[in-house]
Amino acid sequence: NFSSNDFHPCIAILVEFRTTDKIISVVHNVNHHIPSTWPIQIFHGKSNENFIKNSTLLPLIISGKIFLTLMEKVYDKSRTNSLLTDAKFWKQVRGEKILLFQIDSIMCSNSPHKITDYLQYDYVGAPWDPSWYRADRRYLVGNGGFSLRSRRKILELISLIPYDLQKPEDVWYAQNLHRVNASVAPVNIAKTFSVESVYYERPVGIHRFPWNCNFRRKIAETCPESVMVLPNGGCR
Repeated sequence: NFSSNDFHPCIAILVEFRTTDKIISVVHNVNHHIPSTWPIQIFHGKSNENFIKNSTLLPLIISGKIFLTLMEKVYDKSRTNSLLTDAKFWKQVRGEKILLFQIDSIMCSNSPHKITDYLQYDYVGAPWDPSWYRADRRYLVGNGGFSLRSRRKILELISLIPYDLQKPEDVWYAQNLHRVNASVAPVNIAKTFSVESVYYERPVGIHRFPWNCNFRRKIAETCPESVMVLPNGGCR
């Protein structure tokens, strides 16, 4: 629990334990596209702390636009699900409305939509392709790698029911947030927020997906930033 100066209405967060220049480029990209009042909180490990502090993010760290939170335990991809469903983690996040982004996501400069257009929702992420689901297609929103979430509703759900380890964290939230009366964006809104597997011309952001070349070419025309996070190879 933080003093009111340390807690913000809106915040962007990144959890990343690797040492890679993608951290720097993606954080600069997100910082450029979010309102100046939104800080960025980076959860990092001991091994990449100096890398981050010695990067071009330093002026933003000094000014307080970015703050760093050292995590004692390192979470690799397979353990991210348990981290993002752990109340202890969310209690360390210093804001209520949270843009969670990963280094395989990027924001698009020429989108007519802004991150602030979605603040009425408790959860928004790129919609999943309905063809992936044979049975229940009610819960198609959405991908967690570039998502907007309400801290209060997340904590409410975590205290209400145990996390189902069989499911990725974003699927679990998508299927269960209604239990705490959370407002999850409908597909037609969520697709304008972020693109993963469902194409939309000018989303706010995109999350990496092994798209075919045609999809990649189309999205690269309207969101040139997408080439920063797309898997390379094979497309001319």
